[in-house]
Amino acid sequence: MALTFQEAGGAREWTARPNRSLSSAARRGLIGGLVIVTLLVSAGFMLAGAWMVLPFAGLELIALGLALRAVARSDAAYETIRLEAGRLSVTAHRPHGDLCASFHPFWARVSLEPDGPGGDPLLYIRSHGRHARVGHLMTPDQRRTLAAELRGQLQRLP
Repeated sequence: MALTFQEAGGAREWTARPNRSLSSAARRGLIGGLVIVTLLVSAGFMLAGAWMVLPFAGLELIALGLALRAVARSDAAYETIRLEAGRLSVTAHRPHGDLCASFHPFWARVSLEPDGPGGDPLLYIRSHGRHARVGHLMTPDQRRTLAAELRGQLQRLP
């Protein structure tokens, strides 16, 4: 997964996004090309008397379109951790729901905890009985690295 870091105006920001090799323009081109080829082949079979090929080809294209739509929805996912002077904020946009949480950096604690039995550890940020769970879009190594870096940044705060 892609984890980027930015620092501007005294604020530090880590953003995780899924790696996708197929852009939205390429996705549209792929669907368009497959529709044209499938319809041409299906029309050839229909002219040869095998007209039942056309409805099944249409069902196949609908299934492919729905699958690529689900991929497009997950492409919009991101998780951001922003550390600035008096605030540590966590923002996550996922297909199954959004998360926005803000913590005072002096009281915030960072830990790695398993996500269910036998699951990979996720990054937890806790303070005053509240918590934010992030790291769904990161590899386990990225989570460990970010946890260590974030702990170090929080300890250096005045």
